[in-house]
Amino acid sequence: MASFEENALARLRRYRRAADETVRLVGEVERAARRFAGRLFGGLEYTATLARRAGFDGLRTERVGDALRVEVAVRPGMESSALFGLVPGAAAETEETLMHEELSGWPEHPGGYSARVLGWSSAAGERPCQIFAVYRDGVWKTDGLFVIRSRGHLGDPDEVMRGFCLRILGRIIDLAALTEGAGRRWTDGEFPPEDYLRGTKPPTDLRWPR
Repeated sequence: MASFEENALARLRRYRRAADETVRLVGEVERAARRFAGRLFGGLEYTATLARRAGFDGLRTERVGDALRVEVAVRPGMESSALFGLVPGAAAETEETLMHEELSGWPEHPGGYSARVLGWSSAAGERPCQIFAVYRDGVWKTDGLFVIRSRGHLGDPDEVMRGFCLRILGRIIDLAALTEGAGRRWTDGEFPPEDYLRGTKPPTDLRWPR
C-alpha cells in the first residue's frame, strides 16, 4: 500500500503539471493581447499623425506604460479624450458579443480565456466604453462606444488595422466636434446651478449615424 507521502507527492505532481499548463496557456493569451495592444496603439498614433496633417493641430497622443491617451481639442470648450489600456491577466469571457465561437466553449479552461484591452472616454463616465477581447489564437473582438461589434486577427495587414483605428479616431473627434452625420441634442438630465457656475457642460446626448 502506498504511503501518505507517496500519495501526496503524486497528487502534488498532478497539480504541478496542471499549473504549468495554465501558466503556458495564460501566457499565450497575454502575449497575444500585448501584440494586439501594440498594433492598436501604433495604428492610432499613425492615424493621429495623418489627422494633424489634415488640420487637426490640437490632436495629441501619449503613451503611458501599457496605455495610450488620445486628446482632441478643436477650440476651447470643444475637446475630447480617450484612454486605451492593456489589462493584465486573463479570464473566461462573459460578454456574449465578445465570445470566441470555438474557444469560449471551454468556460472554465484557460485555453478558452481572453485577455482585454479597455477604452475609456471623457464623455462616457468612469466605466470602460470599449472592450477588446483577445484570444490566444490571435482572434480579437470588440464592442462599445467607438466601434460596435467588430472583429479581426493579429495577422491582418497593416492597412486593415489602420482603417479600423481610423474609425476609432473619427469617433473621438466626433466627441469634440460633430462630423459626417453625427449630432447632439439636449436631454432632461440634472443640471444644478452649481454645475453651471463651475462651467460644467449642460446635459446632451450624442447621436452617431449607424
